[in-house]
Amino acid sequence: MLPQLAINIIRKDWAEYWKTVILLTAGMFLPLLVVTGSKDFSQGLMVGIIISGSYGYAHFCFMTERLRGTLELLLSLPVKPFNLVLAKFASLYSMALFTANLPGIFMGDLRVLFFLNALVLILSTLCMAATVVSEKPWAPIAPVWIVLIFFMPIQRLLAKVYPGGLALYALAVSHATLLAGFALILAPIIALLSAAYFHRRFTFVD
Repeated sequence: MLPQLAINIIRKDWAEYWKTVILLTAGMFLPLLVVTGSKDFSQGLMVGIIISGSYGYAHFCFMTERLRGTLELLLSLPVKPFNLVLAKFASLYSMALFTANLPGIFMGDLRVLFFLNALVLILSTLCMAATVVSEKPWAPIAPVWIVLIFFMPIQRLLAKVYPGGLALYALAVSHATLLAGFALILAPIIALLSAAYFHRRFTFVD
């Protein structure tokens, strides 16, 4: 039941938002085509698109359904709310991973591709989970602001505000691969927990 539901939801969402998916994915190719640009600039641009896509896809897949009232229509179908949310996560992941991996495979850098996948999975999951558990329109953007903190000049900020935090920051940077692996494990757990929360709340209300 769940696999068929996921396929139907994926088809529905892609039919509606495929232009946005293609546009963001095409944008991921731009850094690869800029020969004169630095590697850091190219990767930074790709990360920026990943962040935008993670928020956008989460918004489209769930928050938009809330705002236009079609979420109630989906919930009226003979499916469990838990399965519906998981199907929506499957749709989200299909878009997010497409955007990250199609251009990423041309980079020839498996380590960067690994980090891109970890980033897009954990961020899109956080954005989606936020909008699943909260009806606030700003919910999916909240995780983005948290992630953006890590792209600020943290070292200078820590040195000025909390010098003791520099050691923790250095530890995190030196174990970036481990943290990315942890993010990949954490993403499905967050998805399952948010789906369970939504199922409990909807069943209670119903």
